[in-house]
Amino acid sequence: MRTAIARALILPVLLAIPFVSGCQSESKKHLYAAEDLFEKRDLDGAKKELELSIKADPNNLDAHKSLAHIDQALGDEEGAAKEYMAASALDPTDQKLLDQARLYKQLQDMANSSGQALDKIKAGQVTEGVAQLKDIITTSRIATAQQKALSALSDSVPIIEKVGDQQMTDKKYPDAITTYEQGIRVEMLLARAHKMDTLGPDADPMMNKITEAAKDAGTPDANFKLFNDVIGDYPDNKVANLQLAQIYLSRTPPDYDTAADLEERGGAPDDQVRKLRDMAKKHHRK
Repeated sequence: MRTAIARALILPVLLAIPFVSGCQSESKKHLYAAEDLFEKRDLDGAKKELELSIKADPNNLDAHKSLAHIDQALGDEEGAAKEYMAASALDPTDQKLLDQARLYKQLQDMANSSGQALDKIKAGQVTEGVAQLKDIITTSRIATAQQKALSALSDSVPIIEKVGDQQMTDKKYPDAITTYEQGIRVEMLLARAHKMDTLGPDADPMMNKITEAAKDAGTPDANFKLFNDVIGDYPDNKVANLQLAQIYLSRTPPDYDTAADLEERGGAPDDQVRKLRDMAKKHHRK
């Protein structure tokens, strides 16, 4: 597949190079060697020869164009960006080269932006970093840039959890609630993006921890909307059902009926669910 794509991209460039006999420049020798290796389906070898061609003559437009196409076929976006920009600088009248150079420059900027966002999350700026990655996913029309942002979001989940854990240790409970919620909502976004029927395994521990943070903060109702949102997308998520049940039980007066339904859906023991239903009946008789 890779070779077929490369052939479609590179062949028009390489075949356009006139063959000359006799004395050839060092740059052209490597260019023709690249053509021979390409015909033998050796893209890596052709890449090396093109790099030598450019080293011998940095102004060899055909070598830059061919190397850009090969880098593109090999999935080397950074290399393709560099060569398209070099080729465009050598021939600024070629609109196609200019368009490709702009495209790959945008890809590079998006990749750098994803890395910067992840660095912010590592530095504890979770809300800002997550917002930056979400912005790339929702605003970029470049699939590769979106994938880089999704990959960065996936890498961010365990980092976010550690930030929340440290905030719990420091007794910064409201901050921990905010941080854990960011992590859970990132897991929801990733599950939707990958069309998963369940949340990733990192979501459940954070849902347990955010409940503890809310209790320690004296705001047991703080996660009501979050758990409802989780259940809205993933109604069979056991942890979200059980934690939401605890919120209903923390209210004054407790909502035993709803808590019993949630605990039943969350897989709580039958005797525990039965006890809640009995309490609900007693409450209704009062």
